[in-house]
Amino acid sequence: MSTAPERLKQLQIAAALCIFDKKLRSSGTSSIIWGTINLLIGALSVSKNAAWGSVSLILGFGLVVAGIYERTVRDPKVIVISAGTLAVLALWHLALFALSATGKVDLAIGGRTLYWGIAQAAGALATWKTYSTYKALRDKSDLLTVEQVRGYIEELKKVNASESVHVIEFDVNAGFLQATRRYRLLPVEGQFLAARFKVELGTIGLEDVTFVQRDAVTLSVEGGKWTSKKVKASVHLGPLLLQKASITPEMALRINPAAQTVLA
Repeated sequence: MSTAPERLKQLQIAAALCIFDKKLRSSGTSSIIWGTINLLIGALSVSKNAAWGSVSLILGFGLVVAGIYERTVRDPKVIVISAGTLAVLALWHLALFALSATGKVDLAIGGRTLYWGIAQAAGALATWKTYSTYKALRDKSDLLTVEQVRGYIEELKKVNASESVHVIEFDVNAGFLQATRRYRLLPVEGQFLAARFKVELGTIGLEDVTFVQRDAVTLSVEGGKWTSKKVKASVHLGPLLLQKASITPEMALRINPAAQTVLA
């Protein structure tokens, strides 16, 4: 039977893996977009009888397939495939630009080919660098725990905190011209699953999740009237200090039952 510290570590690894999977899906979407763009360019070039157009078609199709694979398959090898495909495409665009500079080919998109090649090369390198991290997380993770954590995350995405008797929610002002960060805490096995969302233009997107021991989550009320809809507070999530938090009195009491006495 796992001890409390061991269980917390299992939950934290599972949370990190879930966020990594989210990033892989996002990366897969980017690959599909890049692939689609190259399919269009390849088709345009073929229509103009450019010999190199068929190569762009093949590479574009390959990148679309790699993107779909990356979005659906949860295995470290998808990173290798995605990075490799993107690197080949980058080399192809850089080679096309070099041939264009010498007058050997006529490019449909001109100098933008160079910028695309550089961007794709940077993307391939960034993707490759994540391989060891993802593989380590997969090797250390417990599959049952990962599935449990995925379920918790989905619950936090959909929950209406004001109607829940368990979830804690508060907003943090990230600064001038910065999107508000919304935090939701769900009690799980003596821990809190803490999820951070980005609130922007009426949408809310998950950015990060982690697990924190309950006794490491504290709240200090900074100001406001307890009868108001929200009060200002500072919240500690383990070592992380969140200042300028805006939280309803009801939610504040779920973290710190003594909070009401401060502004009574």
